Amino acid sequence: MVYLSQLLNKNIYYKNQKIGSIADFAVFTNVAHPSLSKVVIKKGKGKKITITPSAIDIKRKRVTLVSDNIPFLPYDEKDFYLNEDLLDKQVIDTDGKRLVRVNDIMLDDKGELKVVGIDIGAAGIFRRLGLGAFIKSESKILPWKMIEAFDYDTGNVRINVAKDNLNSFHPSEMADILEELGTKERLGIVETLEAKLAARSIEETDDRTQEAILGELPSTKLSKIVNRMHIAEIADLFYLLNPLRINEILKAIGTEKAGTIKNLIQFSNNTAGGLMNPRFFSFDSETTIKEVYNTLYERRPKPETILVTNGNQKLLGVLLTKDILDLDPLAQLRDIVTNRKFVYANVELREIIRLFSEYNLRSLPVVDQDKKPIGIITIDMILAQIESSNRDNEII
Repeated sequence: MVYLSQLLNKNIYYKNQKIGSIADFAVFTNVAHPSLSKVVIKKGKGKKITITPSAIDIKRKRVTLVSDNIPFLPYDEKDFYLNEDLLDKQVIDTDGKRLVRVNDIMLDDKGELKVVGIDIGAAGIFRRLGLGAFIKSESKILPWKMIEAFDYDTGNVRINVAKDNLNSFHPSEMADILEELGTKERLGIVETLEAKLAARSIEETDDRTQEAILGELPSTKLSKIVNRMHIAEIADLFYLLNPLRINEILKAIGTEKAGTIKNLIQFSNNTAGGLMNPRFFSFDSETTIKEVYNTLYERRPKPETILVTNGNQKLLGVLLTKDILDLDPLAQLRDIVTNRKFVYANVELREIIRLFSEYNLRSLPVVDQDKKPIGIITIDMILAQIESSNRDNEII
C-alpha cells in the first residue's frame, strides 16, 4: 500500500531527466475501489499537464515515465481529484454516522493504482508532516465504499456509492453533521435525503443552521420539507428568514397551517403561547373509553395526553392515555377527569415551570380567553427550553 501524501510533489523522471512533479490524481468515482483516471503533473512556473496513469511507473523511491511520446489528456474541472477535491475535506462516515476529516488517502499499488480508503487518524497528519517515521501512530482507515464526498463548488454529492445509507441516519445524527458542514455541502446533503428525515433533521439543528438551509433550499425541495415540519418549529423560524422566503413557506403549507402559524408568532418564546404545540387530541366529555380506544387504535404513535372538552368545546380537564387502559370501557371521560390544570397563552415560562414541578405534570393545556384549548405544552418542551436558555445564558 502507498499513501497519496507519499506521492504528491514526488519528482517524475525520464532517463534521469526531471520532467516535473506529481500534483494530483483524478479517479473514476462510480466503483467500490476506483482506479486512477489521470495524473496531473506540475512543471515549472505553475504549468500543469495531464496524462494517463499507465504512462508512469511508480516505485517507492522513484517515479519514471515509460515513454517520451505520451499524449496529453484534457484537464476537466468536472473530474474528481484526490488532492484538490478530497484531501483535508470533511466527509460523512456512513458506517460510524459522523463527520470526519480526510487526513490522507490509501492506494493499492499492486498493479494498477486504486483507491482503497481514507485515513482519518493522526497518522495521516504525521505522515504528511514528514514525522511518520518518528511518531508512531496507527492509521484509521475508512473503506472507500463508506464515504460520501462533496463537490465544494456546487455542494452536490459527487461520490454516490453510499448515498442510500444517509437515509438510515437518525435525525439527531444527521443534525450534528449538518451543523458542522458548510452551506453548499448542507444543501447537497439535504437534497439527497427523504423529505421526512430532512424535516426532522433540520428541526434538531441550531437556529443558524436552520436559517442557512431553509433560506437557500430550492423551492421544490423546500415545499416538500416544510410540509413535514411541525408547525411550532416553522413558527420559530419566522424571525430568522427574509419576508420573501416566509411568504413562500406560507404558500407551500396551505391556508390552514399558515393561519395557525400567524397566531403562534404573536407570542414570545418564553410564554405558553410560544412554547405550545398547536396539535393536540381532544374528545368531548361524553365520549366513552371504548370510543377513545376505537379512535386511537391504529394511530401511530398514540398521543400521550388527551384533552377533554365540554359541549361548548371548553376545556374540562386532561387525561394521560396510559391511565385509561384498565378502566371500564363504558365509562365517560367526564367521570374520570381529575387533572384540571391549564394556562392562558400569555403566562410566562417561570410560572409554567412552577406548575410542572409543583404538580408533577407531564403536560399542560394552553387555552384562549374563552377557555378553549389552543395547544399543549409537554415536559419535553419545558426541558428543551430550559436547556436552550442555559445554553444562551438566559435567566429563567
